[in-house]
Amino acid sequence: MFRSIASALLLTAGLTAMTGAVAAVKTPAEQDRLRIHTSLPAKASDSLFSYTVEWRIDDGERYHSTGLSFLNAGKVDAANPGAITKKLVTAIKDGMIQLDPGWRGINVNQTADQPELVLSNREGYSLTTVTVRDYSNQPLSFDLVNKSFAADGVQLAVDVVLAADVEYLDNFSASKSKLASQGLIEIALDGQNPVQIRTDGKTTAQIEADLARHLKVAKLSNQPLFPNLVSSDKRNNKPFDNSEVQLLNLSAKSLSINVTDPAVGVLVKFKFKDDNHASVKVAEPRSLLMLLGVLVALLIGWQWHKKRKV
Repeated sequence: MFRSIASALLLTAGLTAMTGAVAAVKTPAEQDRLRIHTSLPAKASDSLFSYTVEWRIDDGERYHSTGLSFLNAGKVDAANPGAITKKLVTAIKDGMIQLDPGWRGINVNQTADQPELVLSNREGYSLTTVTVRDYSNQPLSFDLVNKSFAADGVQLAVDVVLAADVEYLDNFSASKSKLASQGLIEIALDGQNPVQIRTDGKTTAQIEADLARHLKVAKLSNQPLFPNLVSSDKRNNKPFDNSEVQLLNLSAKSLSINVTDPAVGVLVKFKFKDDNHASVKVAEPRSLLMLLGVLVALLIGWQWHKKRKV
């Protein structure tokens, strides 16, 4: 009987070692990186810029943080575009203050006071999604720091939206516009000649359909790349408007986007692979003790039953 119990203990120890080994494998720091090149807002009024970063603890829960800023072309120093970037970096760090330190799974750093910031995962965490919302009409560029999006398994989406969706306030603003005003939206891949679409008087769906037709690597989708975050601040996290331009297998290393229509904003979305969670769920110590107890009870019962037959 004792030999059988010893075998059970060894089996349980093996299970513990196996699950422990799974738990010990950590996602390396900076496995996931997204670099955002910022610039200067073009609108001479307070306009929203926000970005939400979501990450996962290895084989655990997801968490997110949002950095929200209001930018005004009349209140910035054109000779110091890095000051805008510093403001955006501070905003998302402030957003993480409410999280327990053990849940803060990302780093965000400005590159030597330059107008660019880099989002990256900390060890034991990985990026899952990033959403950038710009209503300030500033030219933006995105890359994975010398990796192509397809090679790193990162999927993109561009959702054209109306500035009125975040600027309109009931009883305080004129009637809410449902159409773009006048201007362009430009998208360039790897610094090549941009695709230019006029926005004049169009709906956002029409603008997106035009972009999808001219960007050969893109497709128009009525399903979002990933669900929008639910938030009480509906002006920041607007509901999906049933259409977005998706780039799911983009071999390019960078994407640049510029909107010159003051009535139009843009959401740029990034979906990372999120493959850091193990297929074998790590067992809790309490579960292992329960399993050990069940195995020992079964073995004792079997031995007792065997003796009764003798």
